[in-house]
Parts: sequence; C-alpha cells; structure tokens
Amino acid sequence: METLSALLSSKTSDQLLDKIRATDANDDQQAVDVQPILLSMTKILDDVEGDIKGTARGRRVTSKSRTSLPPAFDHSMLESMLADIRNVSGELSCNCSEGENTDATTMKLLEMLKTYSWNTKVVLALAAFTMNLGESWLLLQRGNTNSLATSVAFLRQVPEIDRFDLLGSEVGKLIQAIRNLASCNAKFMMKVHPWYFSKDTSPISEAKLEIIRAAYWTIHSVVQIASLIGRRNKSTSLSMETGKTLAIRLETEVSQIHDLLMYHFKRCKEYIGKEMEDAYQSLVKLMQRPEGADIVEILNRFLSHGNMEKVDIEKLRSKHVLFLISDLDISLQEITVLNELYLKGEGYEVVWLPVVYGLYDKKKFVELKSSMKWYTDMPAILDPAVIKYIKEVWHFIKNPFAVFLTPEGKVACQSALPMLWTWGNEAVPFTAEKVKDLWRKRYDWRLDFLVDDLIDPELRQWIVEGKLICLYGGGSIDWIREFTTGLKFVLARIGESVEMVYVGKNNDKDWTEKVIHNLRVIKSERHFWARLQSMLYLYTKMRQGKTLTKDDPFMQEVMKILAYDGGDGGWALFCKGPNVIVRMDGETARAIISKHGDLETYARRHGFLEGLAYYMEEQDIPHSCVLKLPFISSEVPGKMCCDQCGREMEMHYTYRCRAM
Repeated sequence: METLSALLSSKTSDQLLDKIRATDANDDQQAVDVQPILLSMTKILDDVEGDIKGTARGRRVTSKSRTSLPPAFDHSMLESMLADIRNVSGELSCNCSEGENTDATTMKLLEMLKTYSWNTKVVLALAAFTMNLGESWLLLQRGNTNSLATSVAFLRQVPEIDRFDLLGSEVGKLIQAIRNLASCNAKFMMKVHPWYFSKDTSPISEAKLEIIRAAYWTIHSVVQIASLIGRRNKSTSLSMETGKTLAIRLETEVSQIHDLLMYHFKRCKEYIGKEMEDAYQSLVKLMQRPEGADIVEILNRFLSHGNMEKVDIEKLRSKHVLFLISDLDISLQEITVLNELYLKGEGYEVVWLPVVYGLYDKKKFVELKSSMKWYTDMPAILDPAVIKYIKEVWHFIKNPFAVFLTPEGKVACQSALPMLWTWGNEAVPFTAEKVKDLWRKRYDWRLDFLVDDLIDPELRQWIVEGKLICLYGGGSIDWIREFTTGLKFVLARIGESVEMVYVGKNNDKDWTEKVIHNLRVIKSERHFWARLQSMLYLYTKMRQGKTLTKDDPFMQEVMKILAYDGGDGGWALFCKGPNVIVRMDGETARAIISKHGDLETYARRHGFLEGLAYYMEEQDIPHSCVLKLPFISSEVPGKMCCDQCGREMEMHYTYRCRAM
C-alpha cells in the first residue's frame, strides 16, 4: 500500500493539493444517505455490463424493481443530490465530448460538489457518469428499431454503437472498477463513525489525506473515461487501439485507488473498534464505582465531544438528573408534556441524550432541541461508546425512556418515564417504594385517573362538573363515521347531550390527522396512551411476573382499552363525571348503534347510560382479544389472561414500522 500511496502523493503536488482543498466548503458539509443513488447506479451498470457481455435478459420493470425510498427518507436532500448529479452530468457531456482540459474539468466538478464530503463527491461524480452511460446505452439499444431514439442520439451526439463493441471488454472492466470504488466510498460514509473520523490522530489523519487525493484522481479518471466513451466519430484522433490502452490504464488506476481506500478503511475500522471498546470499558467502570461518581464527572463523560469547552454542566452539580434517551422519532407531544412536568417540578434536571448516528436529520434535531425547556447543551452525535453503553447496559432499542441519577452519580431508576406518564412529578424520586405507595393511594378505575390537566384541561373540567362524557378511539374511518352519526341521532331523539372526545389510535402518530375533520380530539393523545401503557407496565413489574387475572378489575379495564385498540375497529367509554359506567368494543358499539330504535327505547325507560348498559348486556357478540404493549425495557411482562373469557393469552413478538 505504501507504493500506491507514494504514487498518489507523487502525482499530487503541494500546490495542487492546496487547490483541491480550496474547492471544499468544510464548514457546510452535507451528511447524506447515498443508498438510493448507489442502488440506481448498480442497476444501470448491471444492465450495461450484461449487454456488453451478452448475458443481459430482457426483463419487465415492475413496481418492486423501481428504486424505492424508506418513508423517513429526507426527500429534499435527495432532490438536491439529484440536481447536482444532473449538473455534473451536463459538464461531463459538454466538456468531455469536446476533449476539454481534463484538469480544468475536474476542478470545476469539485467546485460544483463543494458542500459534500470527499467520499460523497466521488459517489455523485460516478453517479453522473453512470447516468450518462445508461442514457447513451438506452438510446443506442433502441436506435435500430426506433427512429425517435436515433434522432435523439444524433442531437445528443451519442457515440456509435460499434465504439462500445470495440471497447466492450475494456469498458466492462471499467464498469466493475467504478462499481467497486463507489461502494468503497459509501463504506467510509456509512461504516466509519464521524465522531472518531473528526479526530486528527493516526491512522485517521492519514486516511483523510488519502481520501482527498483519491477523490481528485477518481474524478479525474471519470472525466477521462467520459471523454473516451463520449467521442462520437471514429475519425477522431483517438484510435481504437489507443482507446483500449487508455481504458486499461484508467481501469488500473481506479482499481488501485479502490485498493488503497480499502486498506485505509480497514485500518480505520480496527483503530475505531479498539478506541470504542477502551472507552466503553472505561465508562462501565465509572458507572460501577462502589463509592459512586460525582454527577458532573458522569455528565462530562456522557456529553463529551471534541468541543468540550462548549459544554457547561456546572449548573447541574449536586442535582438529581433525569437522562431522557431517545432517537429523533420522539414526538413533540411527548416533549411538550415533559416540558410542563419539568417546569412544575422541583429537585431534578433533565438532560437529553439523542441516540443518532452519522447520517441524521439535522433539521429535525434542531427542531426537537429548540422545543425543550431543560438543559440542551449537548452534542448532536454522542461518543459511540456512550451509545453502546445506552444500548447494552440500559437496553435502549427504539422507544424513549428515562434514567434517573442521584447527585452522587448513582442510577436510582432505569425506567422512570412510565412513572412520569402515570403520576407526573409525584413519582419523584422513582423508587419501588414510591410506586407501591402511589398505587395504594390511587388504585381505582376512574376517568380522573386516566385524564389529568396535562392530557386535556377542558376534559378534566367536564369530569369535575359531572358531565356525561364519551371517550372513543380506533383506526377505522367507517366505524368512526357510523358510531358518531348513530350516537348523535339517538341523543337528539331522547334530548340528551354527551361530550364526545376522540383519543386516536395508539402508536400511530399520523392517523388522527387523517380523521380529524369535525372531531373533538384529546389535547395530548400521546400522553393518554403512554399513561395507559405505563400503568400496565408498572403494575405487572410490581407483581413480579404474576399472571393478571379477572380478580384484578382495575388492570382488566386497562387491558381492555389496550386490547380494543389492538383490533381493527374502534371502542368507546361512557362516563358520568369521574365514574366509568359503560365500556364497549367496536363491534358491540356498531351492533347497538345500528339498532338505534331499540337503544332509544331502553334509554327512555332507564336513562341513557343505564339503558345503554342494560341493552349491551343482552348482546351476544364474539370477542377477539389482541393486546399490544410497547417495549419499555428489557423486562417482559408476566402472563396475561383474556379480559372477557379468562383464558391465558398467547404471547408473540411483533416488529412494527412506525411509518405504516
């Protein structure tokens, strides 16, 4: 590898290196996900290479074969990348076909890609070349049978087909080398953690220098390749023999650059792996000290980054600290509730530990950070050793959770968030004894336990006033329409009024927005569901895995609401002030409401709530109980019994995409 490194070094004078570096906007680099670009490149290169080798097969394009993007993908960034690829493509088409100065064109392309990292510049330049190659190949392939393709190929000055035939073997090898090099650059972006790559220690510093040199000479080679393939007429000064020689040389250069980058990639991975393991073990020892550690020392370790002097944590000395740990999918509703609890609470501070990686949504990070009322002087990307500790010791997977630390740095509670959702600041200091005491004081199935001022202050006032209230939820627009229309019809007939509040569907952040038209929606939907789930989690944990049975009416009611939500229909809860009188699943509600004449008769005879309860008892509707619980910690809840038939329920693991 020293030979290859010396080769690049000898080709890159100090003056040239300074000019190359001058094209880079160091302070405004974009962290991007190039996977969709690489996928499209691979498809194009596979097709072209297959045609050259005579192994291509005609295949029908289906929706599955198109490049698809994950729902959370940053589409604005993709559009920006594609625009830059088109611009580079235009430069390659115009300058290279005319035999322009290769060095000047290379510098121009670097200038066009100045806001990207060096590895990303290479991938985008290779993508632009691949796009031109694919377009030319498509026009040439269709030119024999399609006059439109022939005319477009002429106007675009696409080279003759026989040039590809004569250079077929050499171009095929070039394509393979291009694919390998693009993949290698992508590995540096996605596999080498930026937290370590921002350092200036060996072997990182050597790799950075080689990447800059390699980026220049890779793009330089791309310009030459585009020039070789882009010359239209065989009468140009470049003979076929010379073209083959040039193609072989370029393939060799590209392959050598790939080998050199792979060498540095492996060195960096080994170095980073050792550094991270050492840092992780050091953190484990710090957190396991028998005598404890000062909270400031722990905060320094968790929040450390290259800019340590910017992190002011002295204000947190001698304080209890709540670590809020989440990725960027934490909702603004959750942050709003935690803000209110923090501002009303005393005796603890909150510190957000964002679990993000190299490629993350900076706009989303800033939006979340700016919405927080507590301490936010943290780096966007934490030390990978801290992330490893959070995942391996505190078992973070996806859902937000909170760890409560004493001023001496001791972990007092590893799952404080469910307590906050359930009891708010009354749960501080989050001990097991505190939980048992709170259950003893407030263990009753009442609406005023499910809903507090943070969840919905107006609803809370209705409870105090003793109004007739209907909470309902579910994920079926048809059911919601049938239920609300039918209920309003019956109420109008008997002259009764009910305050109807829609609470949405658990774990579906976007659903409520789809059905919100003319509905009174609970103020903090996320808090309502988080409280229900937290109640069940805390209670099963307190019972230490014992089976929940029908002998436990409070938890049976909580389970019923969560089970109804797990179905496809809806559910409803009817209350008089704080007292829950009637609860029904979606199918029962549909059956009763559809027979509004019978319901009206019962309501006139017994009153609305009592009549509804009597009428519901007479219905014989099959049940299906599906209970979905979030993964709050590594602990698995105990056995559960069906709330309706009493049988022990089967347990399954479900992995759910939030975007669905």
